[in-house]
Amino acid sequence: MAVVQSVVVIVLVGASLILSAWWLTPARARLWVLDHLVRADATRGPLVRLRRTLLARAQVGCHACSANPSANARGSIEKGGALHR
Repeated sequence: MAVVQSVVVIVLVGASLILSAWWLTPARARLWVLDHLVRADATRGPLVRLRRTLLARAQVGCHACSANPSANARGSIEKGGALHR
């Protein structure tokens, strides 16, 4: 029984480490990894969905910099002002 418990703990800790490393890795590096794991002609599957989601999040940004074409500084100031009232 102790062996099964040790194996379960090792698997859970290993999965936690991998997931933490994945989320702490910059988006560019995560996309590079997914590009190498997914075939170019693949259109379905969990890795393809993960890649699409990551690309969509990377393209949206936080709307805080002028490099983002959809950034609207005036709108963000108005929103912040509305929150303080």
